[in-house]
Amino acid sequence: MSKKVFTLLLVAVFVLAQFSVASAVQVAADGTLVGPDFMPAGAGATVTLDWTATGLPAGTTYVDIYARLMGGTYAIGECQNVAVIVGTSNGSGTFDYVFTGVPADGEYWEFLIAFDDAASCTTLPADPAVADNFMASSYVDGWYLDGFGAILPNDGTIVTESVCDTFEYWAIASDTYGLAPAEPYSGFGAWNPQTTGTFAPAPIGPETSMFKWQVTMPATASGTWTFSISPEDAAGNNAWTPVPYYFRTPSAITPAELTECETFSDISGHADEVYVRYLATLGLISGFADGSFGPDSTLTRAEASTLIEISNGYDDTMLPTSAPAGCDFTDVAATDWFSGWVWQACADGYMNGIGGGLFDPNNLLTRGQIVTILNNVYNTGSTGGFFNYVDNLLFIEWTNIYREAAWTDVSVGAFYAYPVIYSYGIGVADGTSDTTFSPDQPVTRGEFAQMLYRALSDWEGGL
Repeated sequence: MSKKVFTLLLVAVFVLAQFSVASAVQVAADGTLVGPDFMPAGAGATVTLDWTATGLPAGTTYVDIYARLMGGTYAIGECQNVAVIVGTSNGSGTFDYVFTGVPADGEYWEFLIAFDDAASCTTLPADPAVADNFMASSYVDGWYLDGFGAILPNDGTIVTESVCDTFEYWAIASDTYGLAPAEPYSGFGAWNPQTTGTFAPAPIGPETSMFKWQVTMPATASGTWTFSISPEDAAGNNAWTPVPYYFRTPSAITPAELTECETFSDISGHADEVYVRYLATLGLISGFADGSFGPDSTLTRAEASTLIEISNGYDDTMLPTSAPAGCDFTDVAATDWFSGWVWQACADGYMNGIGGGLFDPNNLLTRGQIVTILNNVYNTGSTGGFFNYVDNLLFIEWTNIYREAAWTDVSVGAFYAYPVIYSYGIGVADGTSDTTFSPDQPVTRGEFAQMLYRALSDWEGGL
C-alpha cells in the first residue's frame, strides 16, 4: 500500500540564539514563533507565522526567521531578516512563508527565530540533532488517511452494478486511525467525487468523513458510467491508492440498473427510503399486506430474528422444528409463528436470550441490541447466504475505528458498548445526535434497513 498524507503542525518555538556567526553577532533575547495547525495544500501556498521578541537590549536588533525542511536531508529552506527593532526591549509581527514544494512522508518543517545585530542571517547547524537552538518543530503527518468504500449490496457476486435504479454509494475515512493521542494529524478534507459518462446526477456530497451519496438513475440513462472518489486530508494531500478510487468501474449501464426498485405506499421521501426499497428488491425485507412498510414502526425481537435469518438465506422450509441445544426458551412454543426463526437465530449465535430461560420475543428490539446482533454475525460467522458473504468482506474491518463519538449514554460495562462503538466506527450505524446513540431506544424498521444495507454492502479494503 503506497499512500502519502502530509500534515504540518506549527508549534511555538522558543529559541535563545547560541551559535557563532560569520558576519553578525548574536543578540541575547527571547522569542516565540506560532503558526496555524497544519501545512497549506501544495506548492505556492502561504503560511503566516506570528512572532514575538522579548528581552531585547537597547540598540538595533534584527529578527531572523528560518524555515528548514527536515527528515532525510537537512537543509535551510529560507532564512530572512524579517524585522528591525531599534531602541526597545520588545517587538512582534508576522512573517509569510511561501512553500516551494510538499515534503515527503517522514519529513517535517522546522521554523526557528533568532536575533543578531546585522542585516544577515545567522548560520545554523545542518543537523537538528546537534543544533544548540533546536527547541521545537512542526510535523508532517506520519500516518495514512485510512478507510474503505462500499457499493450497494447485490446478489452476492462482487460486481459494481446495481439490481435496481435507487441505491446509495458510501465510504468512510479517518486521518486519526492508528494514531496515538498525542500524534499530530490534519483531519479529513474532501472526497472529491467524480462522475464520467452519459449519466452524471447532481448534487454529489457531502464532504465529511462519512460519504453518503444516494442515487436514482433516470430511465434515460445509457452508455458507460464511472463513479470515483479521491479522498484527501485537510492539507489537500491525496491519501488512498489507487487515486481515484472507483466505486463503479467503466462499464455500460445494464437494463437491470434501470429497473425501478420495489416500493411501498408510505416510503416515498423517507430518510430510509433507499435502503428499504433496495433490500425489498433483493427479497431481504418485506412490507405488510396493505402495501405499506412502516419505516417508523418498531420491531419485536421475534420479527428481528425473522429478518436476520431471511437475510442469511433462510426461508421457512429450512427452519428447525424443535429447539436446538441451548435454545429452548420457555416463552417460545413450537406453535408460535416465529419459533423456527428464533431457534435458527439462536443456533447461529446471532440472537441470545435475556436470561432466566427467556427469549422475550414480543418485546421491542433496541438500537443497542441490533448492533449487538451485527457484531455477533462477525464473531460467529454464518451458515450461508448473505451473511457468509458479509463475514468474509465488510466485517473483517470490524476492528478498525474510522470515526469516533463521545457517547454520553453508552456505559462502559453495557453489553452493547463494544458493538455501538465499532458499528458506528465503520459506518454501519449512526448516532441519534453527536453525543447520543440511544442504545435503549427501540429501533425502527427503517433504521434496521439502513444498518442491514450498510452491513451487506460490498467493500474494498486496504485503502
